Amino acid sequence: MSVSIFRVTVRGQFADLTDDQRVALLADAEAHDIMVSAYTAAGTFTYDTRVVVFSYRFEVRINSDPVADDAGSEAARIGEEKAILDLQRRGLGWKRLRTDVANMADIWSD
Repeated sequence: MSVSIFRVTVRGQFADLTDDQRVALLADAEAHDIMVSAYTAAGTFTYDTRVVVFSYRFEVRINSDPVADDAGSEAARIGEEKAILDLQRRGLGWKRLRTDVANMADIWSD
């Protein structure tokens, strides 16, 4: 068994934002700029001042057997679940989620 490290990016669109939510997001937009984002275990929530689309960046570590397990699918599931939980915690609606996964071992071996 080994540890696989994945970068998981979850992208989506905001849905059904109230005027108050939009104002609050705009007020905090600088702190959520993509230029200050990173892949972390807790995740980084990014969006711009258009307040149309957002993304989350997670580093997900999976204990896996590289031959038997589909660790990438598990990493995607974990990242998407974390993004949804954070959006719910913030009281924000979303639509059109999509998730991309990069296995860092593949990147390091190139």
